[in-house]
Amino acid sequence: RAFGGFMCLRHLLLSLSLAAAAASEEKAAAGEKKAATKRPSSLAPVVGYRDIYSQLHLNDDGIPKVLMLLGGDSDTGSGEAPSWYSSAAMRFKQGRTKTAAFFAVAAGRDAARAAARFGIEEVPPGGAIFVCASGKARRFHFSPEAGAGERSRALRSTVEAAVSGEAEEQDLQPVPSFPEPDRPRKAAAVTLDEFTHESLPLLCYGVKAKPLCVMALLLQPSGQGCPAEIGALARRHRNDPVSFGCVGAKGQADFLAAFGLEQASLPALVAVKPGRRARFTALQGGGGAGEGGGEGRLEASAMGAFVDAILGGSASFQRLPELPELEPPYLLGGEGGKDEI
Repeated sequence: RAFGGFMCLRHLLLSLSLAAAAASEEKAAAGEKKAATKRPSSLAPVVGYRDIYSQLHLNDDGIPKVLMLLGGDSDTGSGEAPSWYSSAAMRFKQGRTKTAAFFAVAAGRDAARAAARFGIEEVPPGGAIFVCASGKARRFHFSPEAGAGERSRALRSTVEAAVSGEAEEQDLQPVPSFPEPDRPRKAAAVTLDEFTHESLPLLCYGVKAKPLCVMALLLQPSGQGCPAEIGALARRHRNDPVSFGCVGAKGQADFLAAFGLEQASLPALVAVKPGRRARFTALQGGGGAGEGGGEGRLEASAMGAFVDAILGGSASFQRLPELPELEPPYLLGGEGGKDEI
């Protein structure tokens, strides 16, 4: 009797051990299955609306492209390609890198926007598929009630006809145009010069690629550099056709007078359009602050609005009879006037 009790206990422990092992295997398999479903398909990748242009127009022109549009009520809520669609794509894969046809999926809002391009009001249940080749697109019609194998075989047959060039000409439409993806704009180098009597004609008036010159006129001698606010303005408009710089305008009475300014008006921001009909416009920051000027300030917001108005075409310019020049420092007096001879 004791021996029988021992055997029963042994069988019980063995059963519990087998059950625990089975549960562990099922849990691991479920984890692997879940991870597999989350892994994006390389056979039929999901593309965004902005990527459809590259998918249809930039890939090899001689290779058909297949695009599946999945709506919100499609049979795959995650937006990934259904298994039968990936199975069809597998047939056209040639080795690791080559393929006889490109397959892709657009889902949700991206699919709705793409559907409008193809001329359908909304994505039907089960999705919509377009086979594109040689600039023409054919809609592949299938019944959502059809089995997965039947749908996959029918799609393969349609794509094979496109690959071989034997597709029928009926029911074809031009491949619709899609917006090109945004290309990052290469930032130009920031150029900021302190203009002198030698460099002003070259770096301000003479840059053909930048027909607008914006310079800060400062109540300081030449050689003290440009303030940080002007540098920030130059960085902001680095990609615009504008040259930026500053001028130490202390003692440059004739130069200032050409822009209708005087020392009491400084600092000021002047924009010059050189050329056969030279013109200018100015933003004053001095505001008559003190008899000597220079106590005012050019605010960053005001300078930004000033340049934006010029680039936007709403600024008013005055005629400039001739482009003013700067006097060399050795001809200027110590207090800002010319030396008496």
